[in-house]
Amino acid sequence: MKKGHSSQLLIFILVFVAIVTVLILQLNHREQKIPNVKPVEVKKAEIDSKLPYTLQVVEGDEKPETIAYRFWFELMDRLLQEGAIAGKTFTRFTKLAGDENSFIVAAVFQVQLPEAPKIDYGLGKADENRVVPDIVWKLSINKGEGLTYTLTNIERTTDTKIGLPPVESMEDYQKKAGIKDQSKGIDYEMKDDTLRVTYDGGENWKVVPVAVGDLVRGDSNDPQEQLMDGSYVMTPEITAFLLNGVRVLTSRDKGETWNEVLVSNQLPALRLQKLGFTSGQDGYLILTGEKTMSWEAHFVFKTNDGGRSWHNAGSVKDVYSLVTDGGFINGQLGFISFGEIRYEGQPPKPNLYRTADGGANWEPVEVPIPEEYLGYFTVAEIPVFNGTEGTLLVNQGPNGDYLGGNVLAKFVSRDQGKTWSFVGLVDPDGVLR
Repeated sequence: MKKGHSSQLLIFILVFVAIVTVLILQLNHREQKIPNVKPVEVKKAEIDSKLPYTLQVVEGDEKPETIAYRFWFELMDRLLQEGAIAGKTFTRFTKLAGDENSFIVAAVFQVQLPEAPKIDYGLGKADENRVVPDIVWKLSINKGEGLTYTLTNIERTTDTKIGLPPVESMEDYQKKAGIKDQSKGIDYEMKDDTLRVTYDGGENWKVVPVAVGDLVRGDSNDPQEQLMDGSYVMTPEITAFLLNGVRVLTSRDKGETWNEVLVSNQLPALRLQKLGFTSGQDGYLILTGEKTMSWEAHFVFKTNDGGRSWHNAGSVKDVYSLVTDGGFINGQLGFISFGEIRYEGQPPKPNLYRTADGGANWEPVEVPIPEEYLGYFTVAEIPVFNGTEGTLLVNQGPNGDYLGGNVLAKFVSRDQGKTWSFVGLVDPDGVLR
């Protein structure tokens, strides 16, 4: 080997040894810097250690569910301050038993744990987002002097439906009520300033002889313009469109021929317009107008010849509240909902009227809201009938916030809607399942 090559090899070996030595020294230095970290011990505690817990409510907040919410909120606030939880939300508070002096309320809620909790109250198993779902407590509360209440016991349970009546999905409700979609394959479209209808799922379309500007439009930002809900009817027996100027355009032969009729030219500016047919011959048109604040006039028109002619069937006498819904079950039986009615010192309740003679006479209908739901379910919808059994849904109105605001109360009737009985809840969003 030549001398030059030997020198280069020696230099290479020295450099390599130097690099390895430096790396070893750095690793040793880092190991010396890493302290011995002891795992943080999470203190364990029982929520019962905070009992008995006493608070005072304000006058008007003596409802058991409201009082239970106050206790829950203050306890959760303490857990937040202690670093035991990072957030909390509730699903519901439901009274289970008792009277005004001593009662038990179920609280269903969920919490989010911090990344490093300081105290463990054994709230439950968290998911990947550190959320402990479906926590259920039974809160035992006693009334003291004046507006003072004491939380004496918290009992845990896994029954997330505790205290609830039977609960149905919207699909189950519709099936039991006999509600069927009669418009399968029947539809309309507005395109190029033309209204067209189809009765075979879009394979064939027929032009409706009407100016699009005469149709009653809905409020929609959709580029495909839509008609106002309740301004048209499309069934295998009859197709009808409500036109501006209170005219009705009908076809009883699936769009082959059409008939336009003026219903009335003596009406004020209109707000609500609801057109419906209960058969190929019997139809109704409920209109409201002259709105001033929370008052307005309403008008009911009927047809018994498939829309060829219409007559004024009258109105509900001495009632001027805003109409929220209306309709007929057949040529004689009909209902109008005037939203909610309020009496001083009482929670609002449904304001529903019924006629059994085609609209000539109307009478109020009592909807017996259970005590635990008073003030929650306030606006009746129009019932549906499957044979002799009627089903009525009562919603929470525009400001409802019970379980998200979309849960409805369900009632049934077996005397053509004269009387109703509460049977459970309908849960369209699945918040109770």
